[in-house]
Amino acid sequence: MVTRDPERQLLAGPTAYALMRMRIRNTTTTTLAFLAIMGVLNVSRIPLLWLMYTAAAGMLVSRFSVAFLVIYVAIKTKAEEEAGYTTLQHGDRKLEQRDPYLGRVVRGPGEDYLEPAQFSAALQAAKAEADRQEPQRR
Repeated sequence: MVTRDPERQLLAGPTAYALMRMRIRNTTTTTLAFLAIMGVLNVSRIPLLWLMYTAAAGMLVSRFSVAFLVIYVAIKTKAEEEAGYTTLQHGDRKLEQRDPYLGRVVRGPGEDYLEPAQFSAALQAAKAEADRQEPQRR
């Protein structure tokens, strides 16, 4: 069952845009941390295989969160498509594009994608307004 957030004109819960950003951030962080740990262990010439195995196991565990986010982004994107909109910067062109904070339409269905600078400016303005409205919602 899909529920809507009436104040934001969006589906309840995090938007596909927010989940995609979280996925990218999580993937980058875990990969860089793993590479840094393995690089330090390789250069230090410490013959402690258990330390390398522990780091590799930690990397494996962290990848489960990335896999979860990959699946969750796909589910949320599909739900947004069924609701008739997208919050992703380069989502389906046939759908209207809404900002992920307030749910306002930033691009009509079938129109060209916004330039990255325009999209970023629209999101920053919406985020600032959403932050101002947050104390009123509580």
